[in-house]
Amino acid sequence: MKKNLLFVLLFTINFIFSQKELSKDYSYTVSAPYKVFDASQKIYFSKNNQSIAIKFDEKKVLIQKFDSDKPAYLKEKLYEKFFPKNYRVEDVLEFDSKFYVFYSSWNGDEDKEQLFSVEIDFDKGEFMTPKLIIEINGKLSGKKNFSFFGGGLYDMIDGTQDKFDFLVSHDRKKMLVQYRKKPEVRNDKKSYDVIGLVAFGDNLTQISEREIKMPYTERRMDNLDYQLDNDGNLYLLTKVFHDDSNDDKKRSKDELANYHLELFFIKNETNELKISRFENKDKFITKLWLFDSPQNFLVCGGFFSNGKGDLDDSDGVLAFKIDKQGNIYDSVSHDIPAEIINQYESEKTKKKNDKKEKKGDVPKFSNLFLKDLIVNNDGSLILVGEQDFVVTHTSMGPNGSTRTYVRYFYNDILITKIGVNGELNWMKKIPKTQSGGRGQGGMSYKYFSANEHHYLVFLDNVKNIDLPIDKTPALHSDGQGGYLTAVKIADSDGSLTKSSILNGRDIEDFQMHQFSVNRVFKTSENSFMLEVYKKKKEDIMIKVILK
Repeated sequence: MKKNLLFVLLFTINFIFSQKELSKDYSYTVSAPYKVFDASQKIYFSKNNQSIAIKFDEKKVLIQKFDSDKPAYLKEKLYEKFFPKNYRVEDVLEFDSKFYVFYSSWNGDEDKEQLFSVEIDFDKGEFMTPKLIIEINGKLSGKKNFSFFGGGLYDMIDGTQDKFDFLVSHDRKKMLVQYRKKPEVRNDKKSYDVIGLVAFGDNLTQISEREIKMPYTERRMDNLDYQLDNDGNLYLLTKVFHDDSNDDKKRSKDELANYHLELFFIKNETNELKISRFENKDKFITKLWLFDSPQNFLVCGGFFSNGKGDLDDSDGVLAFKIDKQGNIYDSVSHDIPAEIINQYESEKTKKKNDKKEKKGDVPKFSNLFLKDLIVNNDGSLILVGEQDFVVTHTSMGPNGSTRTYVRYFYNDILITKIGVNGELNWMKKIPKTQSGGRGQGGMSYKYFSANEHHYLVFLDNVKNIDLPIDKTPALHSDGQGGYLTAVKIADSDGSLTKSSILNGRDIEDFQMHQFSVNRVFKTSENSFMLEVYKKKKEDIMIKVILK
């Protein structure tokens, strides 16, 4: 009896001390439950005080309507035979204050690739009549089961998709659809890409249509990013290799990249191609993105490596500006300080990094991938990178058989602000360790900006809320509960606070299941919502208020 009482007492004490008081900076309300619709992909939009969810499940598509203020489920409409038999969803996006699904369909009778748009009547929560907006003779190049950036479709339908890329201008008044013709010559040392460019204006009215042959063979170039400005001009950033290797680094002793960067500028309604060259030299590019800005220039930003070690590891941030004539200027780079890299690391790791630094080999921020780039109204930049990697394990069974499985990791976040004049305003490391066995699942983070602050929202282990800078973060295992956590960072000076919004295991009378950052979406300047599964074949919508 005494042993049982002692066990109960210890369990109760442990339970009490494992609880974390929820932050008073946030509050949340929960909708009444509604029937779940199992779907491979769910995409959310918000407008005024209402939201819609578009849910794709093979041939079935469901549109649900919500009141974002309460929050509350309003209505839904199911489509089972709306799209053609052989359709492929290419993108779902907002353009010119309207919401569209874009899908492709191969017309085998006439050997033509077709692109359709279908507008969503937001007020009614219904699809409008599909429209054919592009028709191309012959096949296009695409990818198998491609997941487009920003929460697009993944493995929804087998086959080639991502045949079209969609670029929307900063004011969302112009859109460029880009495609790549299937090469006539399969040898990429001899084949030149032919890129199609179709521009659209108000109400998806076509402005121009043209095809441009790239100046280098496929083997000699690697496209990094595209961008469209408010005037309809196109910018294409590419790596141009100095040989036919198409390899970022041929030998470990190479100190200079065997490529440089070129920016292709194509003025609206012309085929004229202007090229600006950027010499990256000893900076091996890990990822660069192009972004339009509210100012009279575009911005390119990303991470670089010094070439030593793994090229997925980053030594610093790189950025430059581009004027409206396609000229590159004001390039800057900033190293990631060792003191930032050593934060929230074990003593063993810090000693290892110190030894590297003494030998002149500066420690790197490992497995860092650019996830978000934000251009503030004054032209300053916010770059957000996250550690993202996979570990493969192989074990030997009793009968000599081998078993292989993988673990996915989404760890620390690095957020950096580069000022208007290229100066480093601040750099912050956000510690977290997330691991799971089913891809991204409920891991990674969601970015928001509001009230002159930046918000990073993710599921975390409650032990990490008040984590000292000399301690490593406790593991959050995907699918095992967790606290919805928000890191709030002041744009002015980078000062931050970390808070618990809710406990995923204790939301009113249920637990949160099937959490995904792709199901988190902003609804106003001071609020966001997320949809989760609560069991019993029911979903609920949670609204979070930023106080």
